[in-house]
Amino acid sequence: MEKPSWRIRRRIIIATLLFCAGEIIYLTLFGDDTSLAETIANGVLILAGSTIGSYVFGAVWDDRNVMAMRKPDPGTTTLTATYVEPQPSPQQTPPPKDFAG
Repeated sequence: MEKPSWRIRRRIIIATLLFCAGEIIYLTLFGDDTSLAETIANGVLILAGSTIGSYVFGAVWDDRNVMAMRKPDPGTTTLTATYVEPQPSPQQTPPPKDFAG
C-alpha cells in the first residue's frame, strides 16, 4: 500500500498561509487602528495557527493509519516483552516479620 499524496493538501495549506500573511501585511501597512482590524488580525492568526497544527498532526495521524493498515513482512519477527519477577538470591536474608522487636 502506497502512502497517499499530500500534493493537493499541501497546496491548500500553502495558499491559506499565504492568504494569512497577506492579510497581516495589509493590515499592518494600510489598515486603520480599529477594533474591526484587530478582530480580523486575531482571526487570521488563529487561522494560520490552526492550519499549521492541522497539517502537522494530520500528517502524523495519516502516517499512523497507513502504518497500522500495512501488513508485516513474512520475513520479520515480532518481539514481545514479558516481565519476570526477580527471585531473591540465596545470600539475601528475608526481612524480619515484626519490626517492633
